[in-house]
Amino acid sequence: MSFKSIDDAVNWLEYQPRFKERESLDLLEKIFNSFNISFLNTKKIHVLGTNGKGSVVAFVTSVLVGNNLKVGTFVSPYLVKFNERIKLNNIDISDSILLHYINKFYDIQEQIFNDFSYRLSFFEILTMISLMYFSDENVDVIVMEAGIGGRLDATNILEYDATVITSIGFDHMDKLGNTLLEIGNEKLQALKPGGLLISAVEGDLKIFYINYANKIKAKHTFVKKRDIFAISPYSFYYKDLFFELKMLGDYQRLNAVLAYLTIKSIFNLSDNMILPYLKNTFWPGRFEEVKKDIFIDGAHNISAMTELMKNINYIFKDKKIIVLFSALKDKKIKEMLEIISEYGYEVILTSFPELRFQSLKSFGNEKTKYIENGYQVFKEIVNKKETNEVIIVTGSLHFIGYIKQNILKDVF
Repeated sequence: MSFKSIDDAVNWLEYQPRFKERESLDLLEKIFNSFNISFLNTKKIHVLGTNGKGSVVAFVTSVLVGNNLKVGTFVSPYLVKFNERIKLNNIDISDSILLHYINKFYDIQEQIFNDFSYRLSFFEILTMISLMYFSDENVDVIVMEAGIGGRLDATNILEYDATVITSIGFDHMDKLGNTLLEIGNEKLQALKPGGLLISAVEGDLKIFYINYANKIKAKHTFVKKRDIFAISPYSFYYKDLFFELKMLGDYQRLNAVLAYLTIKSIFNLSDNMILPYLKNTFWPGRFEEVKKDIFIDGAHNISAMTELMKNINYIFKDKKIIVLFSALKDKKIKEMLEIISEYGYEVILTSFPELRFQSLKSFGNEKTKYIENGYQVFKEIVNKKETNEVIIVTGSLHFIGYIKQNILKDVF
């Protein structure tokens, strides 16, 4: 059987178990090796971390594509369209090509089960599809964003030229651990013996990372925040090198430097071949201005929300801020709302269409209203918006994606 429509194919794929518990990647590597795919002549970059992965991937991809390299990029999740997860030269995989690869996996799934007594999960299939596509396209570079963790993540079946770890914060604690050291170690274990680590972690984690890298004879480079000096919300110096960016948020400076150091460590590119493409990089859903003074940001954990609110307070200190928030209940909702409340911003809780969504009504109070139908609430806020107001839509990536999807097809 083959699917005739991309919608039916994606529905089948999304119906598969999302993730699977495993003790090692040995079986997954055997399944991948059975496809006889070789990336010996392909540079490979693995990006991990709690926050900032997507932005680093975007910076790296933008620079390499701008320098005429053929680049395959894998990211998750998507905001508007499923195809955003797999890109060739920064262009989303087409419906017809994605349909081809989903059909291919649908046809061989029973053979895989017969050979290995294992059924691939949603994320494992998606990872394999991206690698098959990149192999068939004979790309020069692969940039892979990890899903959850690193050590046992499906993306970790390759030998990478660089392992980039952005930041470590509290997220997916049911899978990764309850301390920053435990979470950080799960991501660090993706680093292979003799590999290259580029990271922005600090303090005790940095010492732990250095010791581990030395133990497995891996090289390591760390970004020091004190080497970054801000000039404006969009420009900064890293040591004596001047950077300009299109994306807001002081954390994007760190992400840009991580991308810069990654590229310099692998490719023979001058600063003049890197900096202009960093400047023009855009990554949707990260402090993205969708209309004048209306921003969406997927700050879905404590550390991301802390950074977002700090930046809003700095950039819009003379404005009235309205925060429209929604998230899935497996997130630290109470803690994130407490972070927002520290700044005295007006907060409205709402809902969005997602099978896993549970009402946030219990988090409401006299100051924080809960109103159903997220997009209807969004339109009402926008219609009442005054010139001195800034609207921030934040929380789950699924939520901001839902808002953006509706903005794109609506006129108001």
